[in-house]
Amino acid sequence: MVSLALPKGSPLERWTLDLFAAAGLGVRRPSDRSYRAVVEYDGPIQVAFYKAREIPLVVESGAFDFGLTGAEWIEETGAKVEPVKTFPYLTANDRPWRVVLAVPLGHPAERAGDLPPGVRVATEYPNIGRRFFQSLGLPAEMVRSYGATEAKIPELADVVIDAGESGSTLWDNDLRIIETLRTCTPHLVAGPRAWRDAEKRARIQRVARLLDSVHAGAARALLTVRAPSRDLARVTSSMPERSWRAGTGLAGDGLVVVQGLVARRDLAETVDAILAAGAVDVMESSLGKMATVWPKDPP
Repeated sequence: MVSLALPKGSPLERWTLDLFAAAGLGVRRPSDRSYRAVVEYDGPIQVAFYKAREIPLVVESGAFDFGLTGAEWIEETGAKVEPVKTFPYLTANDRPWRVVLAVPLGHPAERAGDLPPGVRVATEYPNIGRRFFQSLGLPAEMVRSYGATEAKIPELADVVIDAGESGSTLWDNDLRIIETLRTCTPHLVAGPRAWRDAEKRARIQRVARLLDSVHAGAARALLTVRAPSRDLARVTSSMPERSWRAGTGLAGDGLVVVQGLVARRDLAETVDAILAAGAVDVMESSLGKMATVWPKDPP
């Protein structure tokens, strides 16, 4: 049996549950408030929910075999965990979040270097914040925050380092962003002890492959392109790197069909280029899953 720690109480929780469900790894729990659950796959897998900040540490300690958390918490805690899979945000529905430095609206600073020595910084990320200000050669006092960081100004702090998707919460509290310290992504990580166990490592990797196939499919679109034979060379030069020839028209109409996988972030630009190269039409299809062969583990 393997154990898994998943994030609770943040937007990452819903993203994680949706990803697991799409991969056929539904997380079953008595209610949305429950902290214990199970995934009926290859096992089953025993699941517990923790704050994202806690997950690197409980995985490192061996209390859980693997877990999913944000990159910023791995950095902040300094936990020694094994990276299994990163899920970069590539689709319109995925919302990346950032760790940012923000000041009150009326503050004269336009960047971090404009802040005075000894500035008080309220944050849940004192280690990240301390290293950031040290890199600037600017003395700063970290004021540890345990939530509602934006409320610490002006009594407890002068500025904040906080995380969010759009920055709207900061703006609603009369704060404006002057620096982005990190752009964050979800990471699947394993504990050192579990990773050394061949059986557990294999089970963790099977879960990672299923999650990766769904995420990769959502992040890409399948393009089916019809092009005249005379324009095929120009059209194929505009196709995505992962493309192939599918066939020819049924009625001998001189058309060739080619297909390719394109990242959704590049979709509009790629379709425009293909049509400009001479394609008759382009059809976009969604991918449910896209499995690839992963590199084998070293012996």
